[in-house]
Amino acid sequence: MARDYRKLAEGLIEGRTLFDVPMRQLTSLRVGGPADVVLFPKNLEELKKVLKIAKRKKIPLFILGRGTNLIVKDKGIRGWVVSLTQGFRRVFFDGEFVEAEAGLSLHQLVQYTIQKGLAGMEPFFGIPGTVGGGLAMNAGAWGVEIKDLVHSITFLKEDGEILERESSKLHFSYRCLSFPNPWVIIRGRFRLKRGRKEEILEAVKSYSERRRRTQPIEYPSAGSIFKNPKEGPAGKWIEEVGLKGFRLGQAMISERHANFIINQGKATAEEVLHLMEWIEKKVYEEKGISLEREVRVVGE
Repeated sequence: MARDYRKLAEGLIEGRTLFDVPMRQLTSLRVGGPADVVLFPKNLEELKKVLKIAKRKKIPLFILGRGTNLIVKDKGIRGWVVSLTQGFRRVFFDGEFVEAEAGLSLHQLVQYTIQKGLAGMEPFFGIPGTVGGGLAMNAGAWGVEIKDLVHSITFLKEDGEILERESSKLHFSYRCLSFPNPWVIIRGRFRLKRGRKEEILEAVKSYSERRRRTQPIEYPSAGSIFKNPKEGPAGKWIEEVGLKGFRLGQAMISERHANFIINQGKATAEEVLHLMEWIEKKVYEEKGISLEREVRVVGE
């Protein structure tokens, strides 16, 4: 079957097509086995073609951002992985809204808004994901969620139809945007306020320093592993049950922030997942709190 997935992808698009790619090369935690095929469509027509063939041939499809908030299992991903990071990176300001394509990094989007003197995106500086990934998971930082800034999101449906939905018709929740599985986010429009560049830069600097001080950014990680429960920050409960610095193999709970699992070099997805299960068990047994995973786990 994997051979069929590869054969069907050969020559399908002009954008890059890679075969048997170790997903540890494409994820921020640096774990994960091989994907059968990774496609980088360079424009909308190529993306439509990929979705059309995948639907017709019943090929499993996974949309990849920059591989943050993601754990790929050690046997990898069957079917096609599609990344928009090489063909969907345009951004512009029309005088009212900033429109950014899904493959643009959040970091680049923040830099663009700084140049334009637009305020609101500062908390997202340093988040390593893409615009599409940030929208799909309703990324948040320092009390701000991306939904607070969204005017509309444009999707590509599996039949090739393009659909724009305004924020009032979108279903956001904590670290989640609900939309039909075969749809692909292709761009977002954001409503930002005019600001003074000096003040925007000062805010960015402040958030950046806070991130450096409180998060283990020098190590590979998937970001926050668990959602914050209603009882308070997940990291607080993990620390209180004594798991800060606890490790399994090369996977370790960060000593700087207990809601981060870091890869100390050659961690496997299995080690990370066992560590997550141990955290869940310990926090539930000692605190009676059920932690819900923020990271997405995919693959075999």
